[in-house]
Amino acid sequence: MGIVVQRIVTEEDTTKPRRIVIYKQEVYKDVELYTYKYTDGNELDGRIENAISADSTENIDGAVISRLMKFWDANLRKRIKGYLSKEIAFSEDDTLDLNEVFIYHLELEEEFPDSILDSLAEYFHRFLVWGVLYDWFKQMGLAQAKVYKDDLDEIKDTIDSMIRTPSHAKRYLQPFGPAEKID
Repeated sequence: MGIVVQRIVTEEDTTKPRRIVIYKQEVYKDVELYTYKYTDGNELDGRIENAISADSTENIDGAVISRLMKFWDANLRKRIKGYLSKEIAFSEDDTLDLNEVFIYHLELEEEFPDSILDSLAEYFHRFLVWGVLYDWFKQMGLAQAKVYKDDLDEIKDTIDSMIRTPSHAKRYLQPFGPAEKID
């Protein structure tokens, strides 16, 4: 899979830095796969099928998908802005093109369970793919856009609930009223 979850180690008291990396090529691949399966599942004329099915190797399709991915990356960053690192520890690696990935440097509460970080990365990936698919089908005036819009709403809610940790001040309600008698 094209998702990498990495931990950045620093000395923080209340938060812990985490990094999620989403590979753009995997987003392209999923967009192409889902648009191809949509056209494959519907009996369409060859020209219509070619227009609907995304192909990132075609200049126009590639440019449109790239722009849509950038928009949905910005949308995701806006959504999680309270959890994005204010300062990023710069690092280098041996990749030739750093623009091939979306990197999310996060500052999460200490209580955030690292066991769900991989799942959070999958939701980030799906948010980008579903966002691109929503806009792709919407621009063509196809009803399939509504399917992705409805799913996007659920994905947003899931990301919000996963990234937030319960407050220490939160107190659970007692099922049968107060524990002690009040005079």
